[in-house]
Amino acid sequence: MNKKFFIKTFGCQMNKNDSSIIAQILQNNGYGCAQDPKNADIFIINTCSVREHAEQRALGYISSLKNWRTKQGRILAVVGCMAKRLADDIAIRFPFVDLILGPDSFRKISDFLDEIYLKNTKIIETSFSGETYCGIYPKRIGVSDFVSIMRGCNNFCSYCIVPYVRGEARSRPMDDIEKEIENLVDNRVKDITLLGQNVNEYSYNKIDFAGLLNTVAKIHGLFRLRFLTSHPKDLNDSIIHAVKMNKNICEWFHLPLQSGSNRILKLMNRHYTKEEYLKLIKKIREEIPDATITTDVIVGFPTETEEEFMETMSIMEEIGFDNAYMYRYSPRKRTKAYEYESLPEQVIKSRLEKLIAFQGEIIIEKAKQMINKKFEVLFESSARHGATRGKTRGNKDVIVEQDICPGEVREVIIKEVKGRTPKGQATF
Repeated sequence: MNKKFFIKTFGCQMNKNDSSIIAQILQNNGYGCAQDPKNADIFIINTCSVREHAEQRALGYISSLKNWRTKQGRILAVVGCMAKRLADDIAIRFPFVDLILGPDSFRKISDFLDEIYLKNTKIIETSFSGETYCGIYPKRIGVSDFVSIMRGCNNFCSYCIVPYVRGEARSRPMDDIEKEIENLVDNRVKDITLLGQNVNEYSYNKIDFAGLLNTVAKIHGLFRLRFLTSHPKDLNDSIIHAVKMNKNICEWFHLPLQSGSNRILKLMNRHYTKEEYLKLIKKIREEIPDATITTDVIVGFPTETEEEFMETMSIMEEIGFDNAYMYRYSPRKRTKAYEYESLPEQVIKSRLEKLIAFQGEIIIEKAKQMINKKFEVLFESSARHGATRGKTRGNKDVIVEQDICPGEVREVIIKEVKGRTPKGQATF
């Protein structure tokens, strides 16, 4: 057929990883990849449901493709988390959409496309199947990439839609994970992040996450290894020890706090207190003094008082996160928190702006602490005005005003901080 596809991805790294899986499945079945949607026969929109804003962006984008779809022989597909959550609504609102698939249905996408071409029909498939996409190893070319080690989630945080759109947690066989990593290493990928909703819960044939880390770290040629995301209730001594003892596992922990208030954490169903979180941070820093620690925070959770918001500010000041991703609370139907009364919009907006500004100062101060220190930097891409951008082992962006090939590693002495970004001089 020589049909070509184009994928537009919304959302998190898990969604980007899913798009790579979809692309590989299609290429394995004879489809080509179009660099421009104008040249595509199949347009696939991979969607996100974590926040309402992400859904609204995706819905607006689908609407904009009505004219694209009018050309004969073209197929429009909506896939992923929002497709699972809003399948019927999408089919009614956008009758020009031909294919709607949930996150567990990608393996059959080629068959579904064949059927649509043959029968001029429409297909919706959003059932859960326990899929982990074993045996599918996307061909990627780049300095860094992601490998999914598990899918779904069993935690049911009261604000989170993930268990409802991605299903229960299931882990991928370790040998299959090893094969994908070996494939990436053979393709000169140097920085690999193990991916899951909560990687700390990985468990397959009595192998836990620490065991997986210790095994994967031994893969020949693997330069850097990271993992994302960790749940504070499951990050144990064995995992910290694995990071400490394996030189190619980067000393970076992304550990979502979400709130500094114990009452709010309980309402969120997070299963830890702020005291337990602080104890965990202390343990990491005692074992790995140079560890970089980043976090996620939700502002304006239902019933959050001003005092409880200030508790969050206080704990963020005490810890001094190297970076933080801060979001306003987004109501999600089917979640427990959806039943709670939301705070006034102006209150949420004011708190979020205050927290972003506050954390911004911490980030700048952390960056300034890097000045006159030397860091191992893996360069990833060019930057403006002939400069090059790279990452430290602690996942911090660094810029040097030198032309360095992506994939090269240099020792960099940080000379200054521009905005929030450390700038330095690479040694040769």
